[in-house]
Amino acid sequence: MSVPLIQFQNVTKEFVNGEVVTPAIRGVTFSIDKGEFISIMGPSGSGKSTLMHIMGFLDVLSSGMYLFGGKDVSRLSEDELALMRRKEVGFIFQTFNLLAKSTVIDNVILPMVYVGVSKTERMRKAKAALEEVGLGHRLSHFSNQLSGGERQRVAIARAFINKPSVVFADEPTGNLDTKSGTLILQKLQEMNEQGHTIVMVTHEEEAAHYSRRILRVRDGEILSDIQNGQPRHGEYHK
Repeated sequence: MSVPLIQFQNVTKEFVNGEVVTPAIRGVTFSIDKGEFISIMGPSGSGKSTLMHIMGFLDVLSSGMYLFGGKDVSRLSEDELALMRRKEVGFIFQTFNLLAKSTVIDNVILPMVYVGVSKTERMRKAKAALEEVGLGHRLSHFSNQLSGGERQRVAIARAFINKPSVVFADEPTGNLDTKSGTLILQKLQEMNEQGHTIVMVTHEEEAAHYSRRILRVRDGEILSDIQNGQPRHGEYHK
């Protein structure tokens, strides 16, 4: 039996401000297999973004265990965590997070610089990635010259460029009109069909239904875990 890509075992997260302790995640247990497309849904303050930040090595848990590919993340050093962020995960954000004063192709090239890809190979891969998202004609444009939908497609090309184990999409359609948002969701669905693992945080029901599995959270707890229209049993904790 294959090991899940992501495993949370009784994970909690608390934010401490002086004597005030605010629980964000309350003892959740779930797993995500390689090749899944899962949406995490919940209202503001439900803990969905905190879950993503922990999964993406941007934050650390307070207690419990997080296994990535069977490896205990809590045992990793800061340098090892940084390496995991560079090699194992990609991110797509609601605000795109592109460098405004860099060209489209330079934005996509950047992640490859950190993992030692040669200059010639970086250029080749970036051009191919941008052509795949329909932006082969925009290579030398600056990101602030693009529409919102185009900028998010650049972000998708950048997120997938190093072939990460998983891509996290945080409200990827939040700043887009309906038509552009639909195109982005279709592209994510297409990437998943090619075998990529995608974890999307969203509050939009329509967006979530592009995924095959929906995890609903509220007040730091998992309310339901539905895959292909059927509940998954025996894993998550309420």
